Amino acid sequence: MSHLAIGIDLGTTFSAVATINPAGRPEIVANADGDRITASAVTFLENGSVVVGNQAVDASTDAPDRTVRWVKRNIGQADWNVVIDGRAYSAVDISGMILDRVRRDAEQVLGPIMSAVVTVPAYFDEFRRKATMDAASAASLDVLRIINEPTAAALAYNTSGKINGNVLVYDLGGGTFDVSVIRADSPDSMTVISSEGDHQLGGVDFDKVLAEMFNESFIEQHGMPLIHSGNSSVDNAVMLEAERVKRKLTQMSIVQNITLRSGDLFSTTSVDRATFNERIRPLLIRTEMLIDDALDHASLRARDITAVVLVGGSTRVPAVHDLLRTKFGQEPLRHINPDEAVALGAAVQAGIILQERGVMMPVTEEAKMALSKVSLTDVTNHSYGTITMGHAHGRETLRNSLIIPKNTPIPCTHSDTFFTIHDDQQVIHCTITQGEDLDPEFVNVITEGFMKLPAGRPRGCEILITYSYDANGRMSCEFKDVLTGRIQCFNLDSLPTS
Repeated sequence: MSHLAIGIDLGTTFSAVATINPAGRPEIVANADGDRITASAVTFLENGSVVVGNQAVDASTDAPDRTVRWVKRNIGQADWNVVIDGRAYSAVDISGMILDRVRRDAEQVLGPIMSAVVTVPAYFDEFRRKATMDAASAASLDVLRIINEPTAAALAYNTSGKINGNVLVYDLGGGTFDVSVIRADSPDSMTVISSEGDHQLGGVDFDKVLAEMFNESFIEQHGMPLIHSGNSSVDNAVMLEAERVKRKLTQMSIVQNITLRSGDLFSTTSVDRATFNERIRPLLIRTEMLIDDALDHASLRARDITAVVLVGGSTRVPAVHDLLRTKFGQEPLRHINPDEAVALGAAVQAGIILQERGVMMPVTEEAKMALSKVSLTDVTNHSYGTITMGHAHGRETLRNSLIIPKNTPIPCTHSDTFFTIHDDQQVIHCTITQGEDLDPEFVNVITEGFMKLPAGRPRGCEILITYSYDANGRMSCEFKDVLTGRIQCFNLDSLPTS
């Protein structure tokens, strides 16, 4: 019996599903409504039922307090939840409902689906990656791999022969931004060199800029605010209108007759593209700074980039196109629908994994051969280390010692040796950090614990620390007392995500 896996782009505002066709090419699987993308929204109706997708967005007009959108921005935050009818739902719960909806829709077209490659922003940390896998499990999906979104998009482009050389992927989605520099040597070979990102920067922030512009106009006409007044129905309506106007501004230089309502008050306003571009400029500058960081880490300059790939629906904003054309002196590529490129690449990755495992797939022998030739190397998107004692300015001080540097090709295993600092030291504090700074104050401690040591030993006993980072972007860590062989392991699968 042949096995079918799908690629899922679990987006902030929209999600998409793709699969490999018999010829080995990725294609989007439409949802039950016939749409190629599904809104990442969940509404809890008062009758106890739950709707997911575009129906949830529609229902948000009447039930804004019972609708959850943009949950991806909160995934991995164990203390975040939304309470509906006295029950708390975590970001993993909500994301699982979205994944369950897109899986069931795909099954109506493809038949039973048990496994998937799911994408995440390149800059997602351990907590967010683990939470995404938990959400997929809640949706009855076996995760073949977690793949970074810009990497997936580049894979879709590369296997179709549309890019070559040093490629910059500019991925501006609904709620997150990633930029990756990738070396595409051939349609069969692709290596990620560097990645940067901001998981709190995306198209919804453009919507918020427009909403604030509406608010300013309303205050000017009525002397009172339109939004942030405690009326969730008004706030929701304003955000929906902002999203609509943003889409119109991609094609029009001005949008007129925008109606704004709050209770018995209403007004009309207009927004022109030039003013909108100026207002979102600080957001675009943030993306440009991350571009520069990615280029620096790749030891490249803008003139070394042979192609710029646009990914994510928010790249349709003309100011984004103008920024990249000016910076790189070339037209950015949009050969593949920006809303679909990530899911298409995830489907290719799913096919590659099944082929590597020797799983029978409903594709031609030629397609199997092509998939078996594809080589993809990604990188770590953060640095990982441990807190140790060092010497600085003539005194002992705590420092963050890096074990795996940022942008290391994965999978990888790195080890480093440290030593006990006291005579008769019977315990060591094992910390696993994320961040580049040498000062422990400016890095995140992912997890920590203690390892017992035998009594009566002198200082300077050897401790070998080994970190292993897999292709899913997940890490395991081992602290070993070399003399006794005693080992303390930290499996980051146990991190709390909800």
